[in-house]
Amino acid sequence: MNAMKNAAHLVILLCWTVAGVLFTLKLLFGAGPAVVPMVAFWAWFAGLVAFTSFVVGQFKGPAAALGTHAGTLFVLTLLPKVLPFSLLRLGIDLLTGNS
Repeated sequence: MNAMKNAAHLVILLCWTVAGVLFTLKLLFGAGPAVVPMVAFWAWFAGLVAFTSFVVGQFKGPAAALGTHAGTLFVLTLLPKVLPFSLLRLGIDLLTGNS
């Protein structure tokens, strides 16, 4: 069951990675290269990976990985767009263009 949990976690993180790569390419080849949002997204993503990996590791079964990511995304979207909470939802805001 641990392999399925890891596979589910990996697939979700790969989806985030593809979104991040598309975001990075958009910034690199857009009107003007913007390095700060690109670095900010990848730093936020590293934190997301660390947090979700830690939480997923506490549970067993693939449903825990799906639930952890769904719960994290739900909580991040509920946070208000004011400091310091805006730093927690930075990656979502950058990907959706609401930054």
